[in-house]
Amino acid sequence: MTSAPHHRSTWARVLTHRSPHDGREEQLARWTTPDVVADVLADGGRGLTAQLDALPVERDWVGECGGLPGAVLVLAELDASTRDAPSRATR
Repeated sequence: MTSAPHHRSTWARVLTHRSPHDGREEQLARWTTPDVVADVLADGGRGLTAQLDALPVERDWVGECGGLPGAVLVLAELDASTRDAPSRATR
């Protein structure tokens, strides 16, 4: 089992575009894990949005996000990460 301090540091590594105490990690932690969010961010959300578009995917992205509410939060993080880092969005 993962200890809380390790879990928080993992969220901190994943949510580098966020302020450390903005409450987002607590919201996300209700639905999913830092690893899933990191994978969605690394994938640019392609797998998750493909599944939401009912396209065949090998991974159950929505399930790993904790369902549709979690998927919405994760996509919001994808949007926030690209909005807060314009240099990444223009690559």
